[in-house]
Amino acid sequence: MPPKKASIRAELPKDPEDQVTFKKITLYTFVAMIMVLYVVFLQSPTQFEQYSQEYTFLQPVNTFFKAVEKFSPFHEFLADDMVMDGTAKAPEYPGSGSIPHESGQRLFTRDELKRYDGSEGSPGLYLAMVGQVFDVSKGKDYYGPGGGYSFFTATDGSRAFVTGQFDADGLVDDVSGLSGQDYLGLQEWTEFYHKDYTFVGKLIGRFYSDNGEETVELKDFQDNVAKARAAKAQHDIEKLTYPPCNTEWSQKKGHRVWCTAKTGGTDRGWVGKPRKLYLPGKSERCACMKDFGPPSTDPSALTDFGDLKSPHVKQYEGCDPLAVSCQLAPPSKDKDEL
Repeated sequence: MPPKKASIRAELPKDPEDQVTFKKITLYTFVAMIMVLYVVFLQSPTQFEQYSQEYTFLQPVNTFFKAVEKFSPFHEFLADDMVMDGTAKAPEYPGSGSIPHESGQRLFTRDELKRYDGSEGSPGLYLAMVGQVFDVSKGKDYYGPGGGYSFFTATDGSRAFVTGQFDADGLVDDVSGLSGQDYLGLQEWTEFYHKDYTFVGKLIGRFYSDNGEETVELKDFQDNVAKARAAKAQHDIEKLTYPPCNTEWSQKKGHRVWCTAKTGGTDRGWVGKPRKLYLPGKSERCACMKDFGPPSTDPSALTDFGDLKSPHVKQYEGCDPLAVSCQLAPPSKDKDEL
């Protein structure tokens, strides 16, 4: 005869304090199991659905998670955190309109992004900057309904960030034809949102394709930013080499230019002489030219007059060549003096 099966029966501890501890452990274990299952569900709802069909005890759990998915915003925050720290791919939200991408980043359609306006019942508070989508929920006082920047939410209004045109015609993602300074401004705004808010994905359209790849227009934007940075670097070098003069004009004092040893509050160690500076492709301006040592364009030269003999430099008429201040126009006379 086969041996009898041993009967196993769980009994609660008899001591009341031990019973409370046992119940707590049981409760915590149950909650931990639910959380682990929920994380698995978020990673791939489709796969979890298949598991629940194979293991019937998971069916009520799957039904519960779907209800949470539909009615609670909790999954939005947990899913975003999982994507950001790289522990999971972007969740496949059935019917949400977002598209999972192999990089772990979510891809948003324009219609889906419109839902994230922070209004009651919306899934969140998002905005896009040059095709990159950010969660700005922590700034809801500014970006939420009624906030001073609410017109930026649920859309990509990149152009308005630098043009200040906040109507329907200005809140667009077309950033072509802007100035170099504007491109640098847009790049600074993008860096600001990466630093202060949470990056959650990309917007399909002008800057990213259906599969999340960069478009020609995004590459054009990046090229324009690179050119603007190069131009700014060149300008900064030029400003250090040929510092701008101080200038003032008033009816009482007339027009005067002069040089000091500081550029933008930084002491450069020399004063220089005020001269007219003509650089190719640029307007004439007053610059404080170094008046000692070799020229800036040829540091190895054995001369000691600095940049004063540069072909791009001219003296101001009527001004002492050794003066650090030049009166370009005399004060205007009062009518009573005429």
